[in-house]
Amino acid sequence: MTGAVVIRRVEAGDVPAVVTLIDAVLGEFGVAFGEGTDTDLPLFGLPASYDDHGGAFWVATRDGDVVGTIGLFPFHDAETFELRKMYLSPGGRRQGLGKALLDVALDFARARGARRVTLDTIEEMLGAIAFYEKHGFVRDDRYRVGSRCTRGYVRAL
Repeated sequence: MTGAVVIRRVEAGDVPAVVTLIDAVLGEFGVAFGEGTDTDLPLFGLPASYDDHGGAFWVATRDGDVVGTIGLFPFHDAETFELRKMYLSPGGRRQGLGKALLDVALDFARARGARRVTLDTIEEMLGAIAFYEKHGFVRDDRYRVGSRCTRGYVRAL
């Protein structure tokens, strides 16, 4: 992968690549796509499954390949968004791509008047946990939603 990274809103044509990337990353941690959460299957309906509910989903591409994903979905109140599906391909990690995706999502949340962003993850995703904590997320298991997830986090905006 040599080209510049482009971050853009997801298109329906991106869905197979998005699902393939997320399935592969989950597999790195022994997690099966579609099990233990209700947030995997809506990916097949992108972009409408997020856009129609007031959320958004982005992909990062390099040389036409999807190398990263991130989504925001309204949580239980108008001031909270849930960060979902932040995944990077192995070749997209440790290059600032995660921060760039996170910045896009946080800007979207702020522009809609959100006061906080939440997320949940699994203990085994040590790199992701370190990333989230480095970028202002604080552990708060009240925001653990998926049954496969073992940690919840929140970040004030």
